[in-house]
Amino acid sequence: MPRYAAIDIGSNSIRMEAAEVTSGEPVRVLASDREVTRLGESVFRGGAVGEEALRASCSVLARMAATYRKLDVVGVRAVATSAIRDTRNQKDFVARASEAAGTPVEIISGREEARLIYLGVESVWPQDGKRVLILDIGGGSAEIIAAEEGRLREAFSVPLGAVRLKEAFLEDDPPTALQLHQMHEYIHEKLDEPVAKLGHTGWERAIATSATASAMASAIGRVSAPSAKRWTASACVTPRCANSTASWPS
Repeated sequence: MPRYAAIDIGSNSIRMEAAEVTSGEPVRVLASDREVTRLGESVFRGGAVGEEALRASCSVLARMAATYRKLDVVGVRAVATSAIRDTRNQKDFVARASEAAGTPVEIISGREEARLIYLGVESVWPQDGKRVLILDIGGGSAEIIAAEEGRLREAFSVPLGAVRLKEAFLEDDPPTALQLHQMHEYIHEKLDEPVAKLGHTGWERAIATSATASAMASAIGRVSAPSAKRWTASACVTPRCANSTASWPS
């Protein structure tokens, strides 16, 4: 059966997954890897990927490539998202990252990122017949996706990633009241358009994806991250889901 690999070069981490695909059957994951690189820190602070972060990312990509080469994959797709969309040294990053990964690295738009997130959710937990809101909070951006009757209806990509917000607003630890206020004002401003178009209510299910969602569930449930994944799956909160009665925040 054909085997494929995928790489997601995010603003906070790089992920790789290799899988065997058989028509009509669940995908069989053969290998997975994740490394926190925080590429977005240097981009959101200074406008470009720093040399140290670039070298570290290439090292991670080379390690991941060695894994999927051993599996004889027939195809690889490597995509880069928010931090690389914004960086001044895109050309240098793409050239070196592509060489390390052994495959061309593609910088995808926020809308394409949202589409792939939607397809990922549907492949794990199909939502046929439901009106669903999907939220993915990454390191550089957040994707907000509206789906209805098994189809993606609307998608937004807004600059509200966790690393971006931290670098832009939270200089102190703990942050000051002023820093939190400024961040909250910025978040509300960036959510104006999605909220205006999608409304506040009427969603049958809200689904939150990403490690950020898992971390939030861990904090709320007061459990460790591995336990949070089990807890959230049963409670329909995250990493792939949220409270089934949740509505858009006002």
